[in-house]
Amino acid sequence: MADPMKPDFTAQNPIVDAANRIRAQREVARALDERGDAPSRLPEDAHESLTLFAEHLQMGAKRLNAIFGGSAMKIVKLERPLRLRVRFGAKRVSLDLDDVHQLVRVAGEGLEGEYQFDLSRPVPSLINLSKLSTEAGYGEPLTPSSLLRLVAADAELPRPAHLDRSGPLQL
Repeated sequence: MADPMKPDFTAQNPIVDAANRIRAQREVARALDERGDAPSRLPEDAHESLTLFAEHLQMGAKRLNAIFGGSAMKIVKLERPLRLRVRFGAKRVSLDLDDVHQLVRVAGEGLEGEYQFDLSRPVPSLINLSKLSTEAGYGEPLTPSSLLRLVAADAELPRPAHLDRSGPLQL
């Protein structure tokens, strides 16, 4: 019979595997839902809103990188014109500002379309203008935390070190 304390056994156990996935999803969700300091004033245009959106993305990426280790999540901010690139493994999302029309063009991970900021919300939120009112997800805001949650949806945490050694009872 296989030793239940060995990593080979726990790796093959579907219950332990499922529990690890649930734990990972909860830790990622908790890290993304933490709020930083609220802005002192609401942004007035798309440029200020996208800048604030980038700050929230960078805070969330720092939290995720603290969980996953290293630089798993990367947020690249390019100026003139303002553009954001979100990278996590093989997943890529780009946000490009159209300052003339006050729109943000989003591409990647099924988010393709033109978005407009909802300036009345305390957290920068993008509303997809490309979706029809009959489509699923119509009117749902795209926030920094929802974007990071979408990109990091299938992420797996590294195996905890305490599972690689024998338990407290050693014979």
